[in-house]
Amino acid sequence: MRNSRLLLFLIIFLLLPPFAPGASLAAPPQQDRAGKRFNLASCLYNNITFRQGETSPDRWRRCAKTLKLAYDQEPGHEKAPFALYLLGKTHEEMHERFHDPADLAAAAGYYEDLAMIFPRHALSDDALLILGTIALTKNNDEKNAEKILARIIAVYPAGDMAQAAAVMLRRMKNGDTVADNAAKKEQQQDALPMAHLSQPIRFWSTKTYTRVVIETSGPVQFQEAFLKAEGELPRRLYVDLKHSRIAPTFQNPIPIRDGLLKQVRGAQFDPDTVRVVLDTESVKDYKIFTMEEPFRVVIDVTGAKPKTPDHLPTLAEQFGLGVKTIVIDPGHGGKDPGALGVNGMQEKDIVLTVAKKVAAILEKETAFKVILTRDRDTYIPLEERTAIANTREADLFVSIHANSAPNNHASGVETYFLSLATSREEMQAAARENAASSSQISDLQKILQDLMQNSKIEESARLAGCVQGELVNGLQQKHDVKNLGVKKAPFIVLIGAQMPAVLTEIAFLSNEEEVRRLRDERYLEAIARHIVAGVRQYVAKLNTM
Repeated sequence: MRNSRLLLFLIIFLLLPPFAPGASLAAPPQQDRAGKRFNLASCLYNNITFRQGETSPDRWRRCAKTLKLAYDQEPGHEKAPFALYLLGKTHEEMHERFHDPADLAAAAGYYEDLAMIFPRHALSDDALLILGTIALTKNNDEKNAEKILARIIAVYPAGDMAQAAAVMLRRMKNGDTVADNAAKKEQQQDALPMAHLSQPIRFWSTKTYTRVVIETSGPVQFQEAFLKAEGELPRRLYVDLKHSRIAPTFQNPIPIRDGLLKQVRGAQFDPDTVRVVLDTESVKDYKIFTMEEPFRVVIDVTGAKPKTPDHLPTLAEQFGLGVKTIVIDPGHGGKDPGALGVNGMQEKDIVLTVAKKVAAILEKETAFKVILTRDRDTYIPLEERTAIANTREADLFVSIHANSAPNNHASGVETYFLSLATSREEMQAAARENAASSSQISDLQKILQDLMQNSKIEESARLAGCVQGELVNGLQQKHDVKNLGVKKAPFIVLIGAQMPAVLTEIAFLSNEEEVRRLRDERYLEAIARHIVAGVRQYVAKLNTM
């Protein structure tokens, strides 16, 4: 509701000095003492509500006392209505924390004062709606609640709380147990720990693509929407994270200025909501999805592609398939070992070795520019790997992994491209590489139905076929290697890739024979050469289109 969504605005407004038309900007400020009191009170409120674990009633009472003093000393001040509103919110929060009925009564009193003393203020109907909700859900006083809700509709028929009041009245008349449902919802919400941003907002960007990542301490619900340009404010995309907090140190605006976004900023929008705002410049489209462990909200923003050159493009160029830059991605790394094999072999080590060999061969024998997402044992989040490929404007993305299975006789090579998993084995593979549960993969598939509309699925499938074919045919010349084929699965590392992208599983670390081969440098060299052969075959086919 608007009453909760306005809290951050109220705090900012309280911190702004009143402006008197005609006042000299150069004159030494005759300090507005009342304004300073309101500023101090709002700062106290902001600080104490951020500290979700604050258990000292004295600090809460100090905040309430400061707000009350500011109001009492200047009840006609332009910020007085906001002070009354924050007084109501403070006492309401104190009641939730310390369960003193006097605080609930005080909160109701301040909301009533706001509506009575400042009936034309924009917050009056907000205060009345909260007052009606308190009467209904806290005091179980349906008769009083009905009077208050009817008052909103009668006095503020054009207000933005009238519809909410009408809905509540309708439910009450229909016998809906609003109080019981609200109480259950509050109990369920209170049972969940409040999430917080665990690190500053991160981004990667080019002139046509920007990825923004918001990492939280736990799963959160969120909703997004666009706000129209208003005055000097640009068109904004915002994401509200529910039941969340953001530290003041993470609230500084982050300049981007890449042609798509001007900046990204996060703030505590109200006591239960963090709002992240993307100030846009030329955004054409955006996609939002989540990742687990740790929980992240990922926002991919895209803009219009540069104009095509004057010369007639080849068919490959028309499809955006001209290959100049290739990103090779060794899976896992650092704190994430990946699959653990027999005799202590770790996936992160073996795939890094192979990836380096692939890069070395490509750089020596071709004219491609080659980029490794990591060249040492370091941890890189899945979302950053694709972002590296996008921001470096790569034309191909090849992620190298090793497999594992409960059945130690399982063996072979398989290559994946991004799509919806259609078999149990594909779901399990995605869950393993994504470090997620099967239920999370199921949720991810729903997201993919929207995300994949503009992805390069067909090209990725062709690239996967070339890599898989060369790997299997090449290795089978000297070794008994099983061809597990080209498959599709919702691998997070492939989501959002703006180029053909594949993930190849070069062996099973749970199989003793395959681990023995992987300890042979010549076998690793062969794997690398056959991956390169697959890439070259794909590019050669493009040139004949």
